[in-house]
Amino acid sequence: MHWLYDGSFEGFLTALHRSYTHKCIPQELSSENNTLTLLSQSQTIETHLEIAQKVSKSMAEHFPQKILERIFHVFLCDDVPRERELLLYIRMGFKDISLLYQLSHETVYTIEAYQKRMFSTIHKMHAFTRFEVLEDGMLYAKISPPRNVLPLIGKHFVKRFGSERFIIHDIQRGFIVVWDGKDLQIHPVLDASVPILHEDEKAYQSLWKTFFNTVAIESRTNTKLQQNYVPLLYRELMTEFQ
Repeated sequence: MHWLYDGSFEGFLTALHRSYTHKCIPQELSSENNTLTLLSQSQTIETHLEIAQKVSKSMAEHFPQKILERIFHVFLCDDVPRERELLLYIRMGFKDISLLYQLSHETVYTIEAYQKRMFSTIHKMHAFTRFEVLEDGMLYAKISPPRNVLPLIGKHFVKRFGSERFIIHDIQRGFIVVWDGKDLQIHPVLDASVPILHEDEKAYQSLWKTFFNTVAIESRTNTKLQQNYVPLLYRELMTEFQ
């Protein structure tokens, strides 16, 4: 049986609840139906917020904070089909929390490997995110990470910029994180128009590119090593490589 859900964390928790009430584990659990075959049976799991809140409360009472964070991090690792493995992981934890610390178990090993992928991407976005100044003085950055790290990087830039207001826009997934100086919020993007930059922004970018080129030592250029530190995947939206 292939279970289809809406891709939200609440939808995933609803599917988790269904696996208990119906005493079954789906062969596949995903938000897409492109993996279906002629022999597949699919069933759509409707998201119920009350059920999701009930499951979330039960998890918060049963799991330590570190495990809860791991579950959420892995759910956001959307470049891999992680939902079924995560469902198995949570069921294992409810059965016996000590099982989640056995790295020799295939499911535990896979989940921790997914979290490490997220940590790697978060670290890169901290370093490679480039901001521009908008006409109203707010900072704006476009990102397109291979994994959905947007909900996890906002607090870093709040600490980094302090009172500076900013927007980080995941152009691949259509969401933004907004810091207005008081609250950090995440919203879907309803307006796809390009924001208007400050009149001095091009001058700032030119100065940054000049600095980037000036500090380079031509005789020591090592393209392969540079690509190891700054992968091509992240360069499209970095000012110094445009």
